[in-house]
Amino acid sequence: SILYVLTLVPYLRKGGELKTKPTQHSVKELRTIGIQPDIIVCRTEQELSDDIKSKIGLFCNIEGKSVIQNLDADHLYEVPLMLHNEGLDNLVCEKLHLGCKDIENT
Repeated sequence: SILYVLTLVPYLRKGGELKTKPTQHSVKELRTIGIQPDIIVCRTEQELSDDIKSKIGLFCNIEGKSVIQNLDADHLYEVPLMLHNEGLDNLVCEKLHLGCKDIENT
């Protein structure tokens, strides 16, 4: 089985920074009741840098590659392609030990 958590990484315009603390706190609370996520999907307005993904991974006890950004989209139909481009589908196959083939975007 696999467990993924969807969290919000707010962007503070005045400070021009993304705040990872709410995500870290949410996962910490889950861990106190024995729930450790395999993947964290982060809703955000701004792109997450590799440093931010690594930071979230470090404080949430998962690999940085298991932190997936989910940017705000203009249309709902863009979301699956964005998640594919982030590698979510391949990551799920890897974590479940499935022999999935790469799919072409058409």
